[in-house]
Amino acid sequence: MLSLMANLLIRSSLILGAAALLCRLCSPLRPKQCHAILLAAFALLFLWPLLAAVLPEVNIPFVLQRAGSESVTVQQFVVNRRAAPITHGLLVSPAVLWAAIAFTTLIPLALAQLRLRAMVSLAQRCEDGNWLSLLNELCAQLGVASAPSLLIHPDLIMPMVSGVLQPSIVLPSDCHSWNDSRRRIVLLHELAHIVRKDLLSQRFARFIAAAWWFQPLAWGSLNFLRRESERACDELVIASGVRPSDYAAELLSIAQSFMVHRSSLAMARPDGLEIRLQSILQPETNRSTRLVAVALISLTVVTVAAAAVTPSLNSQPLSPRGHTLKHTLFAGLLASAGLTAATIGGSLYDPSGAAVPNAKALLYDPDTNTKFETTTAPDGKFTFEALPAGQYILRLQSPGFATLFREFNVKADSKVDRGLTLALGKVQETVNVAAEGAPNSVAPAVTPAPTVNKRLRVGGNVEQMNLVTKVQPIYPVAAKVARVQGSVTLEMVVSKEGEPLDLRVLSSPSDDLTQSALEAVRQWRYKPTLLNGNPVEVVTDVLVNYTLVN
Repeated sequence: MLSLMANLLIRSSLILGAAALLCRLCSPLRPKQCHAILLAAFALLFLWPLLAAVLPEVNIPFVLQRAGSESVTVQQFVVNRRAAPITHGLLVSPAVLWAAIAFTTLIPLALAQLRLRAMVSLAQRCEDGNWLSLLNELCAQLGVASAPSLLIHPDLIMPMVSGVLQPSIVLPSDCHSWNDSRRRIVLLHELAHIVRKDLLSQRFARFIAAAWWFQPLAWGSLNFLRRESERACDELVIASGVRPSDYAAELLSIAQSFMVHRSSLAMARPDGLEIRLQSILQPETNRSTRLVAVALISLTVVTVAAAAVTPSLNSQPLSPRGHTLKHTLFAGLLASAGLTAATIGGSLYDPSGAAVPNAKALLYDPDTNTKFETTTAPDGKFTFEALPAGQYILRLQSPGFATLFREFNVKADSKVDRGLTLALGKVQETVNVAAEGAPNSVAPAVTPAPTVNKRLRVGGNVEQMNLVTKVQPIYPVAAKVARVQGSVTLEMVVSKEGEPLDLRVLSSPSDDLTQSALEAVRQWRYKPTLLNGNPVEVVTDVLVNYTLVN
């Protein structure tokens, strides 16, 4: 899961980083335009999992220079046999870590909102005719259809807006002594928040940041969004006819006189006040209205690229599984939210049938490089729970036994339970012999195992044309460095849909070659085999030869 989160972190950083960069580079942008770009970034971050699910994956290969040469040949032998069925069952999994942390990050907001509601409940409706007349006048000037409630709090609080659906303006107890200039400035600023629906947009961004709690740029962008919201309101007040110097003086006086509630849209928060004052007092410049459209289009392109593009280290054809990002990242998000999950488990035995305890079990998802580890219980059982749908490679190890590899293709809410047997490991003896003479500069190559065409265990043939998509195995770098070569023999169950269901390693000279063969063969796709017009499952033996060429 850490690898999945790292993948999400990188892709979301592209979106949020692009938004911040566009706001910085496009300096002629007005505050409300920067606010629109940042809010669009949060909206695109909200839509990103859906885009990752529906957009086709685009692989960009990065070809690495290979030293020397090597060849990999593949042979296949097919038999007709009923494969052992995979048992399915519903799994009710609890919310995992990220969902719990996301909920935790919202607790301070909820508590602050409760305190704000309690504070607003102490305020009384304003009955002053002068205040109400000025409020109606400014609402007509700004195009506010329904005037908000005007409340007066018994304490000296910062003027603020409260309420998303039914907004109200809350004033301090000494508001009756204010002059006409301050009254107009305060009401204009708070009405600007209502016209712009800032409270709703900031709540939305706050929930998105909570969902992406592991993304530091989300929290930084949230603060940036709040600051641009205040600057946009400042700009609207000045556009309404208030002199910038008068507005800056009143803003500074209010900031020094009243306390701020953290959950409200207060008029003059101390944080960012200096930047706001500089923006108010700086002379007006010519600002392009086309830049915001260009910035939004650029941000959308970056989001689509972050959802669809996947770099690969080798030039391989696109995985026939289809949308790998859809299959892994989106499924991972569902599993993380506890909405869907799969289970892979089983029991491990030795050749005599006795349970093998304390064996190391490693489950690997090649698409996201996610790894899960556990050990077998005293009765030989092991379980991996809360897994996203996808294909996994299981590796089982225990001292004295040969490493066992199995491949599983699981769907959402499925449960796989297997009985597995470890074969006895090979014993190797090492003898060092010293003699005079010049050593050979090239290490002797390991002779590959001869190819033996096995008999079909059940009658019938499967023609080569049934293999419609074939991914060529890649010679592992570690195996080339160690000068390991040989043959990997796999047994694979092909489903009625033409997808590999179960891969079993029959023989292999090294774990690196095994991993390479499994990662390639699991992506093969077949035209379903028909028996009397009906698709059937078949078992195929695959022989992958790895040969080093001097």
